[in-house]
Amino acid sequence: MKKERQKSIRVKLVEIFLIVSVTVFVIVIFIYYNLNRTIGEIDTVYNSNIQFNDLSANVNNIQDSLYQYLNTKSSDSLEDYYRYTQDYQDLLEGLNQDTVSGSQELAEKNIYNLSQTYLDLTDNAVEKKRGRDAQGVRETYEQTEEIYGYIRANINSVNTSAFITNAQSYSSLRVVLSYMTAFSICILFAVMAVAVGWIVIMTRSITRPLIELANSATEIARGNMEVDFPIVETGDEVSAVAKACNKMIESIRNYIEETKRNYERENELAANELRMKNDLNEAQLKYLQAQINPHFLFNSLNAGAQLAMMEGAEKACMFIQNMADFFRYNVRKMEKDVTLQEELQLVDNYIYILNVRFAGDIHYTAQIDERLLGASMPSMILQPIIENSVNHGIREKEGEGHIRLHVWADENDICIEIDDDGIGIDPATARKIMSGESAHSLSGRDSEGIGLDNVIKRLRSYYGREDVFEIKPGEEGGTMVTLFIPKTGRRGTDDKNTDL
Repeated sequence: MKKERQKSIRVKLVEIFLIVSVTVFVIVIFIYYNLNRTIGEIDTVYNSNIQFNDLSANVNNIQDSLYQYLNTKSSDSLEDYYRYTQDYQDLLEGLNQDTVSGSQELAEKNIYNLSQTYLDLTDNAVEKKRGRDAQGVRETYEQTEEIYGYIRANINSVNTSAFITNAQSYSSLRVVLSYMTAFSICILFAVMAVAVGWIVIMTRSITRPLIELANSATEIARGNMEVDFPIVETGDEVSAVAKACNKMIESIRNYIEETKRNYERENELAANELRMKNDLNEAQLKYLQAQINPHFLFNSLNAGAQLAMMEGAEKACMFIQNMADFFRYNVRKMEKDVTLQEELQLVDNYIYILNVRFAGDIHYTAQIDERLLGASMPSMILQPIIENSVNHGIREKEGEGHIRLHVWADENDICIEIDDDGIGIDPATARKIMSGESAHSLSGRDSEGIGLDNVIKRLRSYYGREDVFEIKPGEEGGTMVTLFIPKTGRRGTDDKNTDL
């Protein structure tokens, strides 16, 4: 009983289907087997008659073809004779050839012996015809005529006797077949009736709890939250649903109580709303005041650049101007999308500042497909990579350093490749940087800028894919970083500027 209670509705339905199907299948196989067996017995009844009819027909054909050959000596008649003789020999093999006591078996043996004698005489007649022995042909043919008559008489006698016996057997088998058919149909209908009754009972046991659950759900829908779902231990999903619904109703009741308490709290908090608005206005004012400092810095740098130009210090003027552009880009573009052209301009400013700082030891070359300059991308992506190349590659070696930037497009992406001839990077460190595990991917050695881990995370979040950044050792030393910017633009948008 415990095992029965654990069965689900699906298992119960599958069991009903399998049991009914297997039972009907077995009954059908039983009916089919018995009908075929009875029909086979009926066929066997008349096999003997068919055999004797074939014997009679073949011996007639032999006699006719022999007569035709002996009169005309036609090759066609001789060919027919040999063919009919062979067929007749094959039919004779099915007759009884042993000594027995049954009348029909004795008759079959007599036909077999007469037929062998008859075939010897017909062959002898054919040989004499070939030897042009007219007298011998006439005598031999008369003998074949006589034995042919005996064979026909015996075949007819046996065939008639077999037909009478077979007719009686056929009648009995027809009666048996009728009773078998009626019995099989009765069994089939009985099984189907039992199966239908069982299905109705099982279906009612499944649907009755569901009806009770539906009635309870209707009461709850009318607003009566005090109603509980009836628990019917059917051992299937219905019991689980009822228990789950009761838990849900209890949760709803608790939620209603909690909502009432929250409503009371909201009334208490309403009195503090005005004070919160005042605090928000004060915070906004402080935010506006905080924006004054970057503007003051840009204005001061521009004033310094103008002063340097007036005094003839062109290099100082250019340096201050690049510094102002660099900081202005950081403040204004950090939270906005930019074009590839703007990012490349920032790189130019940064390289200029570095060369002033390091006395021109950093050589920078760029190979850019100008058709891609309008492509949209997140800001502050390329500068941290240049900074990383300088701090962790070029500055670790002696002498001048080279940085090469190459921008091109393949079928799906805009590719930005940045490589240097610094000390390089080992593959293990590159893999850690790609997975965000290496401290080397943070800021530079003496820089507080944006690290490579920030660049990787922002690119993956921006485009919604993982394969947007690759770092590996360069083919001739140094480090190579490649960015893959999708032509379709940001995830969920279309970048119209990248259509080539």
